[in-house]
Amino acid sequence: MLDKNSVKTRNSIIDLLKIILTVLVVNVHIRIITGIKANLLEPYTWYTVPLFIVLSFFFFSSKSLITRIRRFFIPLIFWSAAGFIVHPDLLNAHNVLLQLLTGHVVNTPLYYLVLLTLFTIIYRLIDRLPSNLKIFIYFLIILTALFLEYSRINYDFFSTKIEAVKKSYGRFIELIKYVPIGLMFAFLKKKINNNNIFLVLSVIFLPIYAAASNISQPLDFHYSGLKTLVGSIIIFSLALGLSSFKFNDKVNSIISLLGKYSFGVYLSHYLLLETILKINPTLKSFIALYQIPFLLLYVASCYLFCFLFDLLTLKKLSYLVK
Repeated sequence: MLDKNSVKTRNSIIDLLKIILTVLVVNVHIRIITGIKANLLEPYTWYTVPLFIVLSFFFFSSKSLITRIRRFFIPLIFWSAAGFIVHPDLLNAHNVLLQLLTGHVVNTPLYYLVLLTLFTIIYRLIDRLPSNLKIFIYFLIILTALFLEYSRINYDFFSTKIEAVKKSYGRFIELIKYVPIGLMFAFLKKKINNNNIFLVLSVIFLPIYAAASNISQPLDFHYSGLKTLVGSIIIFSLALGLSSFKFNDKVNSIISLLGKYSFGVYLSHYLLLETILKINPTLKSFIALYQIPFLLLYVASCYLFCFLFDLLTLKKLSYLVK
């Protein structure tokens, strides 16, 4: 879910993190689509989108604003169109407009692309300001977001809205604070050559996480609160701290390949499962009995789908799956 990294050698640990996050996202959506019980992986799901936001702005490129927005908007249009093909009963002018504005009428994970577009525009505006003022504004964004969460202002305002607005713009406040977190890590990575510093940072935040865990989680749309914020910082610090670790070449190539197509799996998995269940509704019983095996098999199938999509389109539409 990032722009292509300009560094020739991909970071296997970061790619592995993306793969794990993708698996967790697919896991929770399998539960939502099928209505089965939550499994042991679900509590970790709520770190996924925050970390994807962190990753996106950690690797934020110097490409123009139009190029960056096109990177999100074209996949939004394509996978939204695919969503309306799967759900033709929802196809009307109102829903098409609502889908483009929220990403949450069909193929609901697409709300992420809408929010990334908005975050990108906001970042570009802030980036024009003097450095000291930028730092102040980013801290203000984090503090304001936390205040709106714990005061319930954000939840009370959006909880009465329609589902598409609630599950997209209701998450705007919950997720915008991860933009400065990603930028902060990018800054630190440039300044710090020793990855062990990030391991130390992850350890330093552990007692803060323990303290945050004792604070009641505010009513939310899944991504609010100090526990999620601090937990995301620890996970990403740990990933950067371990980034010097090298697998063998074969494992690295597999991780790199899967990391590249994680974006496509995120965008396509929801529709693919809905389509499969329309063809064979009885599969729900199998999924309920064998949740983890099905999850692994289905995620592998989604990666294969994205790889074949890229191959069969002669890699001319790679931006839709990579």
